[in-house]
Amino acid sequence: MTEDRGTTIPLVPDSGVLPDLHAGPATHSSPARPRVPPELFRPILQFIHPNDFDYNLCLISRAFRIDVEAQFYKYVAVPERGLLFFCETMSIRPDLALRVHRLAFTGSLHREPEPEDNDTIARMLRQLVNLKDLSISQSRYLRPTGKSEWPAGCEDVHILHGCSFRLERLDCFFLWAEPFARWLGTQPQLTAFEHSGSPRGQVHFAPDNAPLMNCGYLRISSFLLTSYHDRPKPQPTAMRLDLHFAVPQEEFDAARAMREMSQNLKCFTLTRHTNHEEYMSTSRILRTIAEKTPDLTSLAIYESIDYSAGENKRILNVIKEHLKKLQVFVWAPLNYPVIQEEDDYSSSSSGFSIESCTEDEIYSYDKTERYALAMFDAVPSLRMFISFRKGPCHVWRRGPIPRDPKELRPFKRTALSIALSEDTFRSVDPENPLMLLARNVPHGPPVAEARILQLYNAPIVPPISRSAKSPGYQTW
Repeated sequence: MTEDRGTTIPLVPDSGVLPDLHAGPATHSSPARPRVPPELFRPILQFIHPNDFDYNLCLISRAFRIDVEAQFYKYVAVPERGLLFFCETMSIRPDLALRVHRLAFTGSLHREPEPEDNDTIARMLRQLVNLKDLSISQSRYLRPTGKSEWPAGCEDVHILHGCSFRLERLDCFFLWAEPFARWLGTQPQLTAFEHSGSPRGQVHFAPDNAPLMNCGYLRISSFLLTSYHDRPKPQPTAMRLDLHFAVPQEEFDAARAMREMSQNLKCFTLTRHTNHEEYMSTSRILRTIAEKTPDLTSLAIYESIDYSAGENKRILNVIKEHLKKLQVFVWAPLNYPVIQEEDDYSSSSSGFSIESCTEDEIYSYDKTERYALAMFDAVPSLRMFISFRKGPCHVWRRGPIPRDPKELRPFKRTALSIALSEDTFRSVDPENPLMLLARNVPHGPPVAEARILQLYNAPIVPPISRSAKSPGYQTW
């Protein structure tokens, strides 16, 4: 389809009538309608987020349809059980496949899975030559025991084979095993990687082909770090490390490996679930890492365990000694189901205040505030302390610098501009974390752009005409 440079696009079509794009100039007998030339219309569309598009805009005119579809299919989150419908749309409309830059889906289907479903998904992925961001998640619809699993499961990394796209961001749950590690080696341009899968066997990278070396954002588990052995490791700016049900030696090895990944690290989140009676203390893990991360500006610790008063004091001392640029600290013990019995805790061992307290204060707001103010006193650079212990979120913020240098900076209770979670840091600006937490200004792509949550349910649409082709949208 060739573009008519003299054609202008009406802003407001006549009621019930599609505008005639090839009509001549307005006559005295017909009212003039505002028109926008294509060279202005298309840049305007690019400033509109795909979430704000309505597919009915395609019905305005053929010119609208081409440009709106290009923007509508740019970011796609396939609804649960709608994957095969999306595959069919891409098969019928290969011109739309060229528009897709971000795709998120699960393997759940509207019918029972069949053996050839993975082949259908693989063909669809091979069509997405301009794909930059891929997210494959587990479905919330679990399969009954004894029934075949959904396609695009944790063992189905072969659906990525033969794809020509070059991803900048990948979020998946494939098994961490040799086949997946080899495929990652074909994507050296990755700048962000999130992995929520499980390990299977030992993974050894090919010589001079260690993956993820250019990633500025990582969410990984401790077992992935062991694959690097003595090889150079990635140097991310923002990272989340998951220590889930690891034994103390595995926790120690992960902390030691983190020392070699700290050259550029500024935002760090640690999550730990444990059901072992023995585990490495949080302060020891933090000290091992903090000694090599002096530029850290944002630190968040989410754990299933509680801290004693002594352990909280040791955590404060580590931050005071090593993290002199820290601006935001998220303190979240007991953030997952607790493994300890309540009887194991007394006012002397379970309290999270530096000062002594009574039994009634163990879960009190006053104790949390005392710890927050002690942290502000110990760390002059700290601007926000967030307590997320056992669910409730309390936030304290340091006030502006007083004019008189002899005056102490005030502290105040405040509210977050976002809903806090373990993945909040993916949108944090490493240089100014408060831009997100206080002003809801997320850090931009590609390292930490927020995921697209809105689900698109565009219908399967036929081509405009048999001769309709994509007029060079590969670099939209």
